[in-house]
Amino acid sequence: MSQRETIAKLIERSNRLGSDPKNTNYAGGNTSAKGQALDPASGETIELMWVKGSGGDLGTLTEAGLAVLRLDRIRGLKKVYRGVRHEDEMVAALDFCLHGNSGAAPSIDTAMHALVDKAHIDHLHPDSGIAIATSKDGEGLTKKIFGDRVVWVPWRRPGFQLGLDIEKIQTQNPQAIGCILGGHGMTAWGDTSSQTEKHSLEIIKSAERYIRQHGKKEPFGRPVAGF
Repeated sequence: MSQRETIAKLIERSNRLGSDPKNTNYAGGNTSAKGQALDPASGETIELMWVKGSGGDLGTLTEAGLAVLRLDRIRGLKKVYRGVRHEDEMVAALDFCLHGNSGAAPSIDTAMHALVDKAHIDHLHPDSGIAIATSKDGEGLTKKIFGDRVVWVPWRRPGFQLGLDIEKIQTQNPQAIGCILGGHGMTAWGDTSSQTEKHSLEIIKSAERYIRQHGKKEPFGRPVAGF
């Protein structure tokens, strides 16, 4: 697939997912695609990643809202990562992984997209996914609802270590289509853009069905008069 086709499919998928507030909140979540391109500085073919930039909105995303980074340089940051106490260093280091002089600023979730070895990734904050992610028994619910197709990832502040955590989860669970991030949201992946979108919607709708069938009508108690 050409670079133009890869970007076009990413934008189309992002707009479809982001246009429904059940899938993710306004300006929340990010999507990415990986592909090959010609490096004008060397004439060599390199691997790039296009990912929604910091602060953008999926529903209205355009190409100008994508950060473009060299995949080898982001993955190379593993060599200089000094641990969770130095996460801010890694956010600053992303500027040295950018390709070209245009595009949006990379977000704190960039490592998650780069380190997971799948061509397309969606990270979303759906209502149903957050309901599972923030439940006291979220890990058990994830297993009950999804079996081994979706894996639980304990809460961690977004950043490079979370990317490493999800990379490990995906490697150890090749059958999985995504994960529930404790206290946070969900991430889905796939080999193609359409497969990834399908996986994202499967996770969201499976959680919706479970909540509809097993959830309480008033999970936070009866409304308080006057509010």
